[in-house]
Amino acid sequence: MNMKSTKLSQLFVGNVATLIFLLILAAIVTCLMVGDVNGMQSATTNYDYYLNAINLIDNIARTYFFSCFLLMAYLVYIKKQYSKWGVRLFYFIGASVLIYYAFAGAYIDYVFKHVEPEFIDKYQRLVHHLYAGPLCYIIIGYFFTPRMLKDAQKLQEEQELTI
Repeated sequence: MNMKSTKLSQLFVGNVATLIFLLILAAIVTCLMVGDVNGMQSATTNYDYYLNAINLIDNIARTYFFSCFLLMAYLVYIKKQYSKWGVRLFYFIGASVLIYYAFAGAYIDYVFKHVEPEFIDKYQRLVHHLYAGPLCYIIIGYFFTPRMLKDAQKLQEEQELTI
């Protein structure tokens, strides 16, 4: 009985720590996004508006890709059960990257047509921020994805052996 309650309390403490971490992370991301929206509302020039809009898009994309890779890690390492969802999520993330960069290309062309001529020298900053913003999460995620898929395959083999 004592051993069972100890394992249960360790599981509870681990879940509470994870929940607190995720809540703090969500609060930070929410504050960043609210700041971007407020910046868009108080913008006095098109450049200021688009700068804040691109910051908002960047924050949304970073959160999205981080959440997808976190979900993939959860499925493989925490749930410790092989499921095809991890592999499907990998392909979904790949399609999401393509969609994001297609959208970024179309949006940056739109911004170029609407930004004031006096701010055209700062246009490169907008382009760089939109294209390179979520890039670090994408690259880091794809470095760890093969390891996660390999571990998922090992889990599948172990589960097949136990059956």
